[in-house]
Amino acid sequence: MVDRARRALIWSFPAAAVAALAPAVAWANDQQLVVDKARIVVETFLNDPDFAKMRVYVQNAYAVLIVPDLLKGGFFIGVEHGTGVLMARDPQSGTWSEPAFYDIWGGSFGLQFGGQTSDAIFTLMNPGAVQKLLSSRFQLGADASVAVGELGAGVGAGTTVQFGEDVYAFARNMGLYGGLALDGTYAMPRDSWNKAFYGQPLTAEQIVIKRAAPEVLATQPLRESLSRF
Repeated sequence: MVDRARRALIWSFPAAAVAALAPAVAWANDQQLVVDKARIVVETFLNDPDFAKMRVYVQNAYAVLIVPDLLKGGFFIGVEHGTGVLMARDPQSGTWSEPAFYDIWGGSFGLQFGGQTSDAIFTLMNPGAVQKLLSSRFQLGADASVAVGELGAGVGAGTTVQFGEDVYAFARNMGLYGGLALDGTYAMPRDSWNKAFYGQPLTAEQIVIKRAAPEVLATQPLRESLSRF
């Protein structure tokens, strides 16, 4: 009887351990999925000749916010939401930081039908814009000037460009809406995801500026893809 109880306890332990770890595994899977999608977004922009002139913006950016599948849909009321990653460039080495997770959300009222998904990359062109994004809830157009990436024919990788806006937005739209609406769009750090992914409570600033996050091997393909710009 004792042996039978002991065997039952031993066999039940792995199942209990798996059950206890399941939420953490689910969190990790969700976060890694966003990281992997962000890499695909970067590579898609890199390989799209329509966005060839975007390279000079990324090359001169202090940070980028990559948002895969920025979802927007509505009937009279438009609502948008997405989860993305913020990464900053080290001014000395030029290397990109580990990603910090961000929520992007907003809404607009109007006569709207249909829906769309947008893979979006936002380039932050000065330290002030980066600090505003790190310090509080950040509203595009209010806390920093923003422009949709309509690139002129004379802009190229070898051209000196005067970047007049704090943030430039580049999006690949699929759906019935004509473009990416930015008014009333907010970005906020997703602290619970950052903590779960890195195994310790870290702010977005600690991750992307102070480089306090442990290096994660699974984010290396994203960082390498971003370095190709």
